[in-house]
Amino acid sequence: MFGKAAKTVLLLVLFCSWIGFSLGAPGSGTARAEDAAVAYEAEAAGNTLTGNASVADCAACSGGKKVGGLYQGASLQFNGVTVAEAGAYKVTVSYVSGDPRSANVSVNGGEKEYVEFPATANWDTVGSYDVTLELQAGTNTITFDDNNWYAPDIDRIVVAPASGSDPGTTPGVVYEAEAAGNVLTGNAAVSDCGACSGGKKVGGLYGGSSLLFPDVTAEAAGDYEIELSFISGDPRAFYVTVNDGESQLYDSLKTADWNTLGTYKLTVPLQAGGNRILFSDGNGYSPDLDRITVRPATQAEQPGADEGSIGDALTPVPYGAITVTPYTAGAVITNGSYSMTYHSATGYADYEWPGGQKVTGVSGQMKLDGQTLQTTDYETHSFSVQSVVPIHDGFGQGIEVVFVNEAAGKPTLKQVYDFYEGRSYFLTRLDAVSETAISTNYMAPIAVSRPDAVKSGQGTNDRVLTVPFDNDAWIRFKAQSVNRSDTSYEVTAVYDNDSRTGLILGSVTHDKWKTGIDWSGSGGKLNKMTVYGGASSSVTHDSQPHGSLSGTTVSSPTILAGGFADYRTGLEEYGKANAVVAPPLPLSADLPQGVPVGWNSWGAFGSGLSYQDVVDTSNYFHDHLPLMNNDGATYVNLDSYWDNLSDQQLGQAVSVIKGNGQNAGIYWGPFVYWGNNMSQTVEGTDGQYTYGDIVLKDANGNPLPTLDGAYALDPTNPGTKERIDYYLGRFKNLGFTYIKLDFLTHGSLEGVHADPAVTTGIQAYNEGMAYIDQALDGSMFISESISPIFPSQYAHSRRISCDTYGQINETEYELNSLTYGWWQNGTIYRYTDPDHMALSRAGSLTEARSRVNSAVISGTVFLDSDDVNDPTARQYMTELYGNPLVNGLAVRGEAFRPVEGNTNANAADTFVLKDGDSAYVAVFNYSGSSPAEKTIDLSRLGLSADAKYTTLDLWTGERGKVSGTLSLTLQPAESRLIKIAAPTCMQPKVDPCKSTKPK
Repeated sequence: MFGKAAKTVLLLVLFCSWIGFSLGAPGSGTARAEDAAVAYEAEAAGNTLTGNASVADCAACSGGKKVGGLYQGASLQFNGVTVAEAGAYKVTVSYVSGDPRSANVSVNGGEKEYVEFPATANWDTVGSYDVTLELQAGTNTITFDDNNWYAPDIDRIVVAPASGSDPGTTPGVVYEAEAAGNVLTGNAAVSDCGACSGGKKVGGLYGGSSLLFPDVTAEAAGDYEIELSFISGDPRAFYVTVNDGESQLYDSLKTADWNTLGTYKLTVPLQAGGNRILFSDGNGYSPDLDRITVRPATQAEQPGADEGSIGDALTPVPYGAITVTPYTAGAVITNGSYSMTYHSATGYADYEWPGGQKVTGVSGQMKLDGQTLQTTDYETHSFSVQSVVPIHDGFGQGIEVVFVNEAAGKPTLKQVYDFYEGRSYFLTRLDAVSETAISTNYMAPIAVSRPDAVKSGQGTNDRVLTVPFDNDAWIRFKAQSVNRSDTSYEVTAVYDNDSRTGLILGSVTHDKWKTGIDWSGSGGKLNKMTVYGGASSSVTHDSQPHGSLSGTTVSSPTILAGGFADYRTGLEEYGKANAVVAPPLPLSADLPQGVPVGWNSWGAFGSGLSYQDVVDTSNYFHDHLPLMNNDGATYVNLDSYWDNLSDQQLGQAVSVIKGNGQNAGIYWGPFVYWGNNMSQTVEGTDGQYTYGDIVLKDANGNPLPTLDGAYALDPTNPGTKERIDYYLGRFKNLGFTYIKLDFLTHGSLEGVHADPAVTTGIQAYNEGMAYIDQALDGSMFISESISPIFPSQYAHSRRISCDTYGQINETEYELNSLTYGWWQNGTIYRYTDPDHMALSRAGSLTEARSRVNSAVISGTVFLDSDDVNDPTARQYMTELYGNPLVNGLAVRGEAFRPVEGNTNANAADTFVLKDGDSAYVAVFNYSGSSPAEKTIDLSRLGLSADAKYTTLDLWTGERGKVSGTLSLTLQPAESRLIKIAAPTCMQPKVDPCKSTKPK
């Protein structure tokens, strides 16, 4: 299930009015810095037209011609666009479009940028639209394609130096991937490539392959921009390593197809002289690489504005354990766990915790009518002790403090803070208040930009956690060095891995906004961070901007900011804080309690599921797997392609399952349409709605592009709701008591919704999911599959990662999500789902055991997915589902913590679950070909470094003794599940140290 590729934006869209040009000869010439402009006619003989594109008469157009027919896969390429110097150029597009249309624009086969062209007066009137493009010195191609929809008719383009820019930007030094001195390993190989410079590329970067540029020269040490020229017809990723340092993951790289070049820019630190830059696949699949271009990074970090003195202290005012101390030019608020300083002269705020965590120079921002309003730019900034309001809510007892920013002709911006006794965090939001209604799609309660603006507290091994919006397209969590830029969604952690001290910043309200956290750092310092509502990107899978919120008062998402001695505790506290605002979905007493245990059909049969497969599985689990249950409860779940069975067969299957004392589960995607017939009648609507009525559309009334091959349905449309009633009513009547809801992200996409009160994707998602919960009314265990992390209150479990089967690389992928997402378990969701265990897809029993271990420690939903008539599957199931100690650990439903959090986009290899003075530890070797020696410091597990412990291997029953460190030798793809306890906790065949923690 692939989402859209993340893009580095190479094209800045500017909507400008038409201005006059002094034109050179149409379709020829070279644009120079001193030249005004050069025009290129669309109908010129040297251009390339594909698909339906054709030249047509146009009386209003220059030359009397235009290129039209740009629809459903057509394109127009301007060839021979020549400039003397590399740099930024303004390209004015003259076009005709009687209705709003759009096009992808790309340069030299590079990254495409989606441009929306406003409608012209009619189909006989020429309009213009300006874009800024980066052109290379010499000849360029500029391509307009219709994005498989409808683009405007094009008259011509006019190319001129971009206003205020220097087109002589350093072109950089080019290093060809196929150069003789480069080092290729594994499957990597040079191959022909007509679109590539030099006619060659390096491909075959999969399964442990790499390409090394061994001698990339830098004149001086510092940050350098590396521009990749690559080809990748589906979303792929590179791991980039500089001078044998830490690898950085750059993911979701995609071009139009396997014949089209794209570009992507990244920034890396280089040393003076020679450097080694390695591109590797991380045992997955990477794009083919044409070349890299290396140039100095041009952006210098600004020092940041002076915050100003807060003056002299006045009389402190206590509010229980919280103290507000006003100053002559500010205030300091502390609860003993942190302090917040406000500078009323400038409007800046600072946060500080005892562990050294700091955020310096905080302001608020919003966008209004095309402008960014910043609180520190306002004329007055005020605070009054008299305005402090005591509060008591689910977070405890505290106070609410408001800092007011005012400026003539602008909405008042109120920075609202809620401080609580005994908490290591506070909550903040930004309110915009106006006498007349305002509308915005961007509000940032926390924005900082200055050197070293955000500090973890220690700084020896700093990490910034990038959290994905959802779990589609095998996306990964990333704990990255601060020396790069990225966007996290809903929450981030900034921490030192060695000491574990860190900061947590994340949203706790998910009713209106998608929250993004943009960050950037270099030189070991985190310099910029903006936490904002209004995120819309390829990672959220949106093709439209974030929707706008309107009113006389508009509020940002509420953000938690906290400092913790252990960032892991901080993330768990963040999860608990979200559960205060939106508690996890209760589990009906009529349903089996605890972790679901059983079987799912997808990994076993996929699209080939049959009635007999279901019957055979139910009987086999009943007859041969007596321990594969949770207190007697076993689920047999039909996944996608359950509709291979007739209604009669579905009813009979449920009867067989229930006759075996089991529970029946079903699968459905409530917000997706897999067809393409917009005239098809929607099931359950009595012919009142077609799919063309209920698919989610853009502002022009066009269906959104498909995601994962399916159209998104509008959750607020009455036809969608009637469809929900139809299917869920059908499932309930058949007797299903478990439902897996898939492709839910479609319901969160930005678009125009049927409910006029719903203006954002998350509002629509909330409405749709709440409707589903109401329709089910507690009759089923609800498991979310592909879905956003938030909102979280509509399901009992959520899959923590994308599809996972049985091989060790898949186990590692799932455990990456556990490494940085374990905190969802028991806080916002009752259980975190590691996906099904397809044991027979493993290459050995050892590899299959590692997949089981990964599921045991993940939270969990403990479902096999094998064909019970397969001899290998039977062997593995008998061996791996019959261990009472392992099964007992799984049904506790508690996710293990990662021991280390410095693994970038990979999984930790060691996980721990503390159990009083004891601990369970899981250790993995992710190599499928090489053994590994693992040494684990017991103090990193939360145990005493000096105490003597006994060990019990839960699989083999082998016992031992350990003190200080635990040393293990693991064979390829092997893992171990061990209990470490004081001697009195170990008794044969019993586990008296088992936690009694309720779930």
